[in-house]
Amino acid sequence: MTPSTPTAPAQLGLAWQLSGVTGWGLYGLQLCLELLRRGETEPLLLAPSALLELDPLQRRLMGPALQKQAAFQRYLAELGPRDGARVSGPVAKSLLPGFRPMSAGERWVGAKELGVIFFEDTRIRPEDVERAKRFDRIITGSTWNQGLLEAAGIGHSRLILQGVDPVRFHPQPRRRLPGDPFVIWSGGKLEHRKAQDIVLEAFRRFHSRHPDSLLLTAWQNVWPETVKDIARSPHRLGLPKLRPDRSLDVEGWAKQAGLPAGAVIDCGLVPNQGLPALMAAAHCGLFPSRYESGTNLPAMETMAMGIPVILSRNTGHLDLIALGGPGAAPPCLVLGQQDPVGFVPPNMGSEGWGESDVDEAVAHLEALYSDRAAAAALGAAGAAAMGVLRWSDQVGQWAALLAAL
Repeated sequence: MTPSTPTAPAQLGLAWQLSGVTGWGLYGLQLCLELLRRGETEPLLLAPSALLELDPLQRRLMGPALQKQAAFQRYLAELGPRDGARVSGPVAKSLLPGFRPMSAGERWVGAKELGVIFFEDTRIRPEDVERAKRFDRIITGSTWNQGLLEAAGIGHSRLILQGVDPVRFHPQPRRRLPGDPFVIWSGGKLEHRKAQDIVLEAFRRFHSRHPDSLLLTAWQNVWPETVKDIARSPHRLGLPKLRPDRSLDVEGWAKQAGLPAGAVIDCGLVPNQGLPALMAAAHCGLFPSRYESGTNLPAMETMAMGIPVILSRNTGHLDLIALGGPGAAPPCLVLGQQDPVGFVPPNMGSEGWGESDVDEAVAHLEALYSDRAAAAALGAAGAAAMGVLRWSDQVGQWAALLAAL
C-alpha cells in the first residue's frame, strides 16, 4: 500500500495588522492562532504587526508565519508604491466605512476577496453597495450589522461573532485589594460611542453613597484624537488631558468630574494577556455603549471571567443579551431605557443607537452591591453563556466558509 502524500494546508491572507491592544488586532491575532492550531489553513500575514506581545508558546506557533510576514514586507518594498501584489489563495481584508479596504488591503489581491467589516454608520449608499459587490463574501460581527447589510441588499454577507479565549478569560478567585472596596471594571478605548462619560457620571453618584467603591479602568486609546467627541457628553464632564507621551490622564479627568483622589485607578494601555489579573479584582463590569458594531470584546471577556456585567440594550450588545435564550433571563443586567443619542457625528446614520440612563445604571450597581449572592449567580450565568462564543468555535465558522469557497 503506497503511503499518501501529505496535503499542503490551504492559505488565507490576512491584510490587517495584528496586535494585543486593539479590537482589530486581537481579532486578527486570534484568527491566526486558531487557524494554526487547526492545521487546515495557513495564515499569511500580509501587513506588519504593531504592539504585538506573544508568550513563548504563541511565538513558537506563529514563528513560520512571522518569518513569511517579514518576507512579504520586503517584497512590497521592492514594488512601486502603487503596485499590487497577488497571492494564490483568498485574502481577508478589514474594511473601513464605505467598504474600502484599509491600507494593506489596497495592495494585496487574492484569488478570492473576503471583506471583514464592523461599522457604526447605518447609512449604506448605492456606491457602497457596489463596492461591497467586489468581494466574494462580506463577514461582519453582529446581528445588528448583518441586518443592516441585508436591508441594503448585500446578500453575500455572513455573520461570524467574535470569541473569547477561555484559557485566558475564565472564572477565578477574586483579587482582594486593601480595604476590600467594591470594584467596578470598565474597559474599552475612551470615545463617545463607548460612553465612558456615562460610566464616570454613574460612578460619581454611586461613590457618593458608597465611598468604599473603586472604579478600575482600561480606557487608554492608541488614537487619542478620537477622544474629542466625549466632550459632547450631556453630562458635561469635559475632556481628559493628553500627557506628553500621548496617554490620557483618566484619573485627572475623574478629579475634574468631582471624584476624590484614589476613587479611580487607570490601568494604562494593557495588553490583552495582562487583563485577567486586573479584572480579577472586579465585583462587576459596566458597559453602557451608545453603539457597538461588534459584540464588544471587553464586555465578553468580563462575562467570561464570571464577573456580572451591565450592558446597554442596543446594537451589538443585543447578541450578548440574547444568549440567555428565548424567554429566558439575559446573562447580564440590561440598561433597557435607550433614548436617542444627542450627538451624532456629521453625515452618519444612527439607526439602533441608544443613550443609556445614568439613574438606571446606578440602580443596577446598587443591586449588585447589596446582593452579592445574586451578583455571583449572574456572573456564573454570564460565564456559561460565553462558553458558546469561544474563539475556537468562531474560527471554525471561518474554516467552514473557506471550505465552501
